[in-house]
Amino acid sequence: MGLLFTPEEQRTHPYLSQVSDFPPFDQLDAEGLGPAIEMMLERVEQEFVKHESAQFQPTWEGTFELLAPLEDALERPVGRVNHLLGVRNSTVLREAYDKVRPRVVQLGLRIQQSQPLYQALRQLRDDQVAYEALGQAKQRALDQRVKSMERAGVGLAPGSPEQKRFGEIKQRQSQLSTDFSNHVLDATKEFQLLVTDVERLAGCTPELRAQMAENAKKRDHPEATAEKGPWVLTLDYPVYGPFLMTCRDRDLRFQAFRASVTRASSGANDNTPLVTEILQLRQEVAQLLGYRNYADLSLSYKMAQAVEPVQALMDELYEAALPKARQECATLTEFATTELGMESPLQPWDTSYVSEQYRKKRFQYDENTIAQYFPFPKVLAGLFTLTKELFGVGVEEITEVATTVPGLANSEHTEIPSKWHPDVKLFRVFDANSGNTLAYFYGDFYCRPEDKNGGAWMNICTTRRRDLATNDIRYPIAYLICNQPNPLADKPSLMKFRDVQTLFHEFGHCMQHMLTTMDLPDVSGLNGVEWDFIEVASQFMENFCYESEWLARISEHYQTKEPMPTAMVEALQREREFQQGLPTMRQIHFSLTDMALHSTYDSINQTRVGPKEGQTAGEKLTPFDIDSEIGAKTRLFPAYPEDRFLCAFTHIFAGGYSAGYYSYKWSEVYSADAYDAIAEASTPEARRAACKRYRDTVLSLGGGTPPREVWTQFRGRPEASAAALVRQCGLDKI
Repeated sequence: MGLLFTPEEQRTHPYLSQVSDFPPFDQLDAEGLGPAIEMMLERVEQEFVKHESAQFQPTWEGTFELLAPLEDALERPVGRVNHLLGVRNSTVLREAYDKVRPRVVQLGLRIQQSQPLYQALRQLRDDQVAYEALGQAKQRALDQRVKSMERAGVGLAPGSPEQKRFGEIKQRQSQLSTDFSNHVLDATKEFQLLVTDVERLAGCTPELRAQMAENAKKRDHPEATAEKGPWVLTLDYPVYGPFLMTCRDRDLRFQAFRASVTRASSGANDNTPLVTEILQLRQEVAQLLGYRNYADLSLSYKMAQAVEPVQALMDELYEAALPKARQECATLTEFATTELGMESPLQPWDTSYVSEQYRKKRFQYDENTIAQYFPFPKVLAGLFTLTKELFGVGVEEITEVATTVPGLANSEHTEIPSKWHPDVKLFRVFDANSGNTLAYFYGDFYCRPEDKNGGAWMNICTTRRRDLATNDIRYPIAYLICNQPNPLADKPSLMKFRDVQTLFHEFGHCMQHMLTTMDLPDVSGLNGVEWDFIEVASQFMENFCYESEWLARISEHYQTKEPMPTAMVEALQREREFQQGLPTMRQIHFSLTDMALHSTYDSINQTRVGPKEGQTAGEKLTPFDIDSEIGAKTRLFPAYPEDRFLCAFTHIFAGGYSAGYYSYKWSEVYSADAYDAIAEASTPEARRAACKRYRDTVLSLGGGTPPREVWTQFRGRPEASAAALVRQCGLDKI
């Protein structure tokens, strides 16, 4: 099958463009979205119905290869608009997509619930000879496709009330997820606190005041300066995080903290009813598909497989972290009362401030002094040097079109592909030995709270695949998104050390997507990788931030260009084990809350499944009650009674981590074990060999090989224990 759209149709509807894998961002607007999606839906459905009528055949060619061009045509425009909603959000774009999203969901279900397709896939899977002939990667793709269709309700009787209800739920879930995310974005933008008295910003660094003055300029205060103000406090993390850590004014810290933990919990952006409805619909879907609860459904296609192994890991980490967390709590409380004159107990809006003051005294460096040695351009260049020297992968920014840049210098590319914002950069990734192109990625590094989601993430633009028409390999393309403070007129963007770690983390995701050698899109890169294994590559990369060599090579003073002092390097390395108990307990809290909401909490009846001893059966509970109960076990400082963090917990209510937040810690167990393989190397040659083995397994095999088999190839055993992680975090030291 050739392209679904003629060249003229692609020019008229750029969202559908298949001329290049690089989206024509300068042509993608809200006005053209609806007509493009409508044309795509009509064309894809027409072609799918033709295949159904002609009967899918129980062969690879008669199923997957017929679907490939249809899925590509569907994924391109939908992926492009979803990306834009994260980085160039607007009311008109939201409204345009809201009009067509129901039909996108409907077509997705139409394909997933196709009985002719399902039966052909089942026959292929059950034919032992044909199945064995496929090879492991295709077998994995086939097995996952069958399970995916079963989770999409293909087993529900066609035309039955159950199938109808399932479709209604899927439509509603799509809308709720989008609404939840938009509410968080809008609530974050909505909060702004004007400060006119510089005394109230005592403790805040000049850099932070400059960022707050820039905020004020964007909000009708063009006269604002870092020295004289006024200043505007917002909830975007490059401002909010440093503010909580440095501002001495306790009341201002409280106002900022309260605004953050009550985000999207009232008014027009209230996510409270959405939290309840999302949980109820997930429970209903699970029960329609024959599962006890949503956690059982979610875990059925993850490494863990069941709640019990997850609970066992959380219990093990809890027991390891609790003594350290208690010690840290006592230390901070004593420091606050004796050194800072604060009352005990500390409140949640105090802990970041006290921790930073204690860290400064213990290590003799504050976070902002350290940040002066991490100008963003230097860190990025150092990261690229690391990938070249250790993994044999080069990275170069594309600043002009040249014949040496495959995929760009051809008849369709007389200029660099367009971008969605002037600050965005495009990079080529290549094999350092051969020079051959491997992939591309876009980098959108700076904060734009007016239209860009907060946080940092990696997303897929295109997946590596073999083109069925030409037999050529199509390059994978990634999006790397961060929210660094914007460069100022007199200085580059300076990175907090945690932002350095975040950059390495997200680039680790990009590496797994870009360095895959799998040619099947279903199992290429991140596709087909079990969700609780997906964070291994990202968390693995964070380890290099602590190595003396790489700390030296990614840093220099942004003004003097002097290297980071040895004492500062050593302080950062000692900090790896500093106050790790409390953050570990926080992650355990999130993981346990997520799992409880999707397993032991009956959201439909708002009760607990199997009441705990001493509690009345049928006692009414809200999701916030569940969160508070778990917090009573995991929090070492007093809880804030009005905390509505769940209303902004996009990971589980608008992302892919529902009944899966534990994946961060599950993956971290493996990433710590992976780094041990590098650290154990006794010579530079052995180290490079270990990195090559990592590239050839974890980064290369994608979803085409089961995770435990990947680990056997890399580490010589199928699983990792928590011991390396406990040791790495210093949880074994009291």
